[in-house]
Amino acid sequence: MASLADTDIEDRLTDRILPSRARIPEEPPAGNYVVIDVTHFSTTVVELFENGAEYVHVTEERGDEHAFKEAHPEARIGGGSSDDYTPTEGYDFFNSPTWVNDTDVTGRPTALTSTNGGAAVTDLRLGGGDDVDVYVGTLANARAVADHLDGAEKPTYMVAAGSKGKPSPEDTVGAVVIGRHVYGEAPTDEERALYRQVAKLGKAPKYEQKADIRLNDLVEYDLRFSESAVVPTLEGQRLHDVSEE
Repeated sequence: MASLADTDIEDRLTDRILPSRARIPEEPPAGNYVVIDVTHFSTTVVELFENGAEYVHVTEERGDEHAFKEAHPEARIGGGSSDDYTPTEGYDFFNSPTWVNDTDVTGRPTALTSTNGGAAVTDLRLGGGDDVDVYVGTLANARAVADHLDGAEKPTYMVAAGSKGKPSPEDTVGAVVIGRHVYGEAPTDEERALYRQVAKLGKAPKYEQKADIRLNDLVEYDLRFSESAVVPTLEGQRLHDVSEE
């Protein structure tokens, strides 16, 4: 039977990319798992650290953030967005890298989750054992995550979070880009342009019908390639930036 992959790199990526959250095994095998939710959980997490957040507590359910803030009054918490794309009542920000940049998180703990990326982090935490390590990746920190995992003894899996159990083009693109960096075959400038076009066309028509902030999220933050050195790693229920370790 002919392989779906045409090249060696494609063959390796086929074995290492989980095309949606729904494809995470109930008992994940040992490995490093990079959760990729480009629009917008992963990118929002990166921006929280870029803006000085102490850590990001990934809640199991939306709404758990309020209890976290009661225990950590100095925290900033993220939740859903209202119809006009502002945080819903009781929250400081929502899943938007643009909004996070106008939120004072310096030196503060933060908390949020999301239907896809945040839930994938929780699935891996609850299903995995001590030999499962969880990272958060996106286009913006693709090279940094790959560099951090360079030489790792355990295999690296890219989890393209997707949406409602189905693949999403931007998350698949993110998984391919990170995977190529992991295997030492970084995309060329021409390939990055094509990847960016695929990711943009998969979302821009939808966002053009929404508030300007969503299109700004996509164009100004989600589609950046390897501009951030942040490497979010899960310790317990908290993501910490281990880029300087």
